[in-house]
Amino acid sequence: MMNRFTLIVFFLLIGRVGLLAQCSTGITAFPFTEGFEATDGGWTSGGTGNDWAWGTPNKPVISGAGGGAKCWVIGGLTGSSYTNSEASWIQSPCFDFTNLDNPYIEFKVFWEMEQKFDGASLQYSVDNGSTWLPVGSSNDVANCLNTNWFNNNGITYLASLNPGKNGWSGNSQPTSGSCGGGGGSKKWVVAKHTMPYLGNTAGVLFRFIFGAGTICNDYDGFAIDDIMIGEAPPNAADFTYSCVNNKTADFTNTSALCPAAFSWNFGDPASGTTNMSTIENPSHTFSAPGTYTVTLTVSGPGNKPSTITKDVTILNVVVDMLTPADCQLNTGGSLIVSVEGTSNPLNLVWNTSPVQTSTIASNLGAGLYTVTVSGTDVCTATVTGKVETDFSCIGVFFPSGFTPNNDGKNDGFGPLGSRVLLSDYKLSIYNRWGERVFYSVNPFEKWDGRVKGVVTDGNVFIWFAEFTLPGKPKELRKGRVLLIR
Repeated sequence: MMNRFTLIVFFLLIGRVGLLAQCSTGITAFPFTEGFEATDGGWTSGGTGNDWAWGTPNKPVISGAGGGAKCWVIGGLTGSSYTNSEASWIQSPCFDFTNLDNPYIEFKVFWEMEQKFDGASLQYSVDNGSTWLPVGSSNDVANCLNTNWFNNNGITYLASLNPGKNGWSGNSQPTSGSCGGGGGSKKWVVAKHTMPYLGNTAGVLFRFIFGAGTICNDYDGFAIDDIMIGEAPPNAADFTYSCVNNKTADFTNTSALCPAAFSWNFGDPASGTTNMSTIENPSHTFSAPGTYTVTLTVSGPGNKPSTITKDVTILNVVVDMLTPADCQLNTGGSLIVSVEGTSNPLNLVWNTSPVQTSTIASNLGAGLYTVTVSGTDVCTATVTGKVETDFSCIGVFFPSGFTPNNDGKNDGFGPLGSRVLLSDYKLSIYNRWGERVFYSVNPFEKWDGRVKGVVTDGNVFIWFAEFTLPGKPKELRKGRVLLIR
């Protein structure tokens, strides 16, 4: 026969074995969702001063469920206070995360309790409830997968269930006497957190805990609803880039969600240590022309990493002169562009008038011209080339006579030939008495046979000219010209 003590121990062991058995065959279908509408979800309550209730809340502040009609809430469904010296909990069914690499939890939560002294928290156990650890902490960095988490790391009356005292605490009321106010959620909010340390773990339990002191307990309490547990949403790596010049590109991370770590490989081992980067938005100068496969891998926070690759083509563009411009007409020059780095089709645009788009730009005068080379996944390059003058055709001539009769033929006297190339030009014309009748420093200005606006008779005049041509010393010339009427 077993005595009373032996029976108690026996039934405790039976309960313990039952718990072990229960958690060895946990929930394996994910994502798991529970809205607590049809049932309490298999969550069980317990602890000291336990006043957890499942159903439709109708409290002064927590006046409804987070979604639908029902939820779990502290302090009963209609009360506006919770138990003195409470240290209670509601515990989840067992979960099997064997096939979850990056477990993640989110739920709706509402907290309305005395700030700092009373509070709630979420814990997990992987040894069938023998020990419990907090899910995250108040110091965790907030991000898209960690939202509305613990807001206090020193909640006094959580100590018996949570020595770290991390959790949710606060209310929507002002401070009243010794009862601390502020810090409440004021409404249902969605709390999220990753749990990478539980990846591929079987036999996982969760529990929401609640602790309270002996005074200032006239608050609505704490409530949870609409729980989802599953694989954390994965990152989706992506980036854009803009070319600073034809060799350097600035890269911008545009990955979805909120990755915490970045690994860049620019596919350019010749660039040495700069071929890799862990900066979120780096810049890279490529070592030579060619097409490079740039790889970005993003990881964290607590979810599956993601990788993307994109090609970036770096060009080497050179412009050479094919033919110089004619020195008489300043036309006929041409430039040719050569491109190294890709055999793919490219777009070429010369800044000529009209615009030319072929490899060779033709019929150009002397001067500078630019060509812009672009294409798909190409760092656009703009390069300048120069058309020079064919100095071999340089020549300047002065006629021996002219007929200023306005017939459009030989109506003025002045230099002929490469006038556009003249510099330091001066022309003086004198009559037979030595009086200067014309003077100009403009090689395009001709004498029309007038002296002070008055038409002169036909006669012989003396001229003196000085000028400089490119690549030649200064010239002094003189001669006679016959004005024919």
